[in-house]
Amino acid sequence: MVERWGMFELEFTGPQDGNPFLDVELKAQFTHNALIYESDGFYDGNGVYRIRFMPDQEGEWRYVTESNHPGLNSLTGAFACVEASQGNHGPVRVSDQLHFAYQDGTPFYGIGTTAYCWELESDYDQTLQTLGKSPFNKVRFMPFPHRGNQLPIRPFEGSNNDWNFYRPNPDFWRFFEGSVHDLLKLGIEADVIFFHPYDRGEFGLDGMSREEAAFYVHYVTTRLAAYRNVWWSMANEYDLIKSRSISEWEELAAVVAKADPYDHLHSIHCLPHRRYPHWDSPWVTHVSYQGHDPENISDMVRLYGKPVILDEYGYEGNLRPSWGQLSAEESTRRFWVAVVSGGYATHGDAFRQNMFFWKGGTFSGSSHTRIAFLRSILANSQIAGLKPMDGAQIQRAAAGKDGEYYLFYFGVDRPASETFHLPTGHAYRIDVIDTWNMTITPLQGRYEGTFEIELPGKPYIAVRMRK
Repeated sequence: MVERWGMFELEFTGPQDGNPFLDVELKAQFTHNALIYESDGFYDGNGVYRIRFMPDQEGEWRYVTESNHPGLNSLTGAFACVEASQGNHGPVRVSDQLHFAYQDGTPFYGIGTTAYCWELESDYDQTLQTLGKSPFNKVRFMPFPHRGNQLPIRPFEGSNNDWNFYRPNPDFWRFFEGSVHDLLKLGIEADVIFFHPYDRGEFGLDGMSREEAAFYVHYVTTRLAAYRNVWWSMANEYDLIKSRSISEWEELAAVVAKADPYDHLHSIHCLPHRRYPHWDSPWVTHVSYQGHDPENISDMVRLYGKPVILDEYGYEGNLRPSWGQLSAEESTRRFWVAVVSGGYATHGDAFRQNMFFWKGGTFSGSSHTRIAFLRSILANSQIAGLKPMDGAQIQRAAAGKDGEYYLFYFGVDRPASETFHLPTGHAYRIDVIDTWNMTITPLQGRYEGTFEIELPGKPYIAVRMRK
């Protein structure tokens, strides 16, 4: 038996001669009443072949295999899918066009962080402990190291700058998928980044040909797609990877989409204030944006009609580059502006003594505690997501749900009072929120129409209005 949105796995013994990664084709068809899914299998070394499947309906599922090897062809069986366990809400999907929800309908308020190569470092367990106590429910990371990282296990047969990309090392990929599984146990989404431009000749893992790259993304997708918490990111700062054209990114994305029968969330990330020319493509489920000024997110939400995640707004830290020296106040402000512009954001902690954004470990900054406070406000909103409000000035960023819920954010401004214009005929409760000191002060009375309220006259104040 397997629970709904859990993982059912078939294991077979097959040939080891030649190159089983390429020579043996294997897949299975899974059926439940009128539902039909096809899932590709993969070679896991030592003569072991696996096919993984994530059932999304309770009841009996039947399967039949298809292979070019007679011993793996036309194998049949069945299994029972039972009710999902507590805390299992299924994979995250786009909901209400601009937002996210788990497949069972539970809202998902994306509060992300960055830990690019955390799983490759010796602080693996410490990173999991840190994440388990944090507000973050999504982590952006990648299987391949940056220059300066450890590489504890070789990902392919060969050695640095001399890899056989058609022979993955199953030990490495079992190790990597273990990190996805460990995040799943914490209720955290694994935003897996296939490619990045930071190898700089140290490992040579960025030297794949077009055909090798297609094989690689297919292999990883078949291994990981049955994990309900996985997301796909084709690349981080794709426009720095000069060896790949836009047409190749589109081809690689199509390989991933075809190998993933569950349609996990899927995007590609670019340099600051640039745009991938095909963010409007059907395979792109959400925009993975980078920019120092989050105020234009509301325009991007309207332009693409998809969720927009400011996946990199700079990092709180003390690094030499400007992108790694945000104050905690500025990091918190950018997160708030992204959310109150109708989008989402991803945090980063980049201190010389402990560079969590790169290697994991523990946080050195303090914005994450304020982001936890923001997450609690969103979780208590009782609406699926915030939409940018028409006509809101940049310094008065505002989002909500018309007639029911409004959230205004004043950033660095220090107004002593503010006039608001709400629909008449409905009364609203108002809270003044100090987003830095993490306090909520309810105002006495009920408000409607046009009215003025007093404010503390200091920065980082928000106002919440609930019908």
